[in-house]
Amino acid sequence: MEELYRLISDNCASVIRSRLSTDKLCEVRIYNGAPIRVCYDGTYYFLCKTGLTKDASSAFTAGPREAEETVMRACEHSLYTVTDTIKRGYIAVKGGIRVGVCGVGVMTGAALVAVKDFTSVNIRLPHEVKGCADAAVAKLLSRGLGNTLVISPPGAGKTTFIRDLCRNLSQRNHNVLLCDEKHEIASVSNGIPMLDVGPCTDVISGTDKQKAFEIGIANMRPDVIIADELFSADIPGVRRAATCGIAVIATVHAKNRSELRSKPDFKEVTEQGLFKNYIEISDAPYRSVSFYESADL
Repeated sequence: MEELYRLISDNCASVIRSRLSTDKLCEVRIYNGAPIRVCYDGTYYFLCKTGLTKDASSAFTAGPREAEETVMRACEHSLYTVTDTIKRGYIAVKGGIRVGVCGVGVMTGAALVAVKDFTSVNIRLPHEVKGCADAAVAKLLSRGLGNTLVISPPGAGKTTFIRDLCRNLSQRNHNVLLCDEKHEIASVSNGIPMLDVGPCTDVISGTDKQKAFEIGIANMRPDVIIADELFSADIPGVRRAATCGIAVIATVHAKNRSELRSKPDFKEVTEQGLFKNYIEISDAPYRSVSFYESADL
């Protein structure tokens, strides 16, 4: 958590160190001139000198330019080095931390060329929960590994889940290609994953999934491709992998199977049976993992 403490004020860092469990801390949200919020064990609170509170009036208040100060710490005062990811709404920080960024977009015609006057940041913290995907992996392998879609609302732990799923399959000697588009699953630093994704995992970071799929299929001979946050533009890559005998495991934002079916971009996907298996992760406080086959959707 030293990277987190580097990003936030000394007061906030001191309270988190002494009064909170970092295993339960998921987000630190900073808004210029407003109370500082945290997501702790699936619930939002304000951060105060005694720990957590629901009373905004007793919370730490961010300074008028605190979002910008956090951004500058995140990029180590070299804003130009993160211009591309800031335009996509985030900065990747060592250790798998992802800093979501909001501000004023600078446009040239229809193109977003920069972001300035940062208004808020959301520091999202990774967690390793080894074994959380064991039961799902056992079911997947017992029925023949095939395309699998993990359904989860934001913040329910889907990235933690697929990281462990990746580690588990890799330890079973499957060649795994991990598309770590936002540097938060493996968090590669100087060529080495900072988070455990297994011994037989090839990691492509910072590249969109379409390009990562293309490179991986052509050159790395994966048995399985794992990717986070699937969108409609990524579906052709999944189809191509399937025709090459490669299983794709990916996640999608949805509250449940019903909401997934209502998404226009995924209606055809579900009807055609592109994914053999579906895993549904429910949100806090009643987190659970449910396994379905395509016919059950």
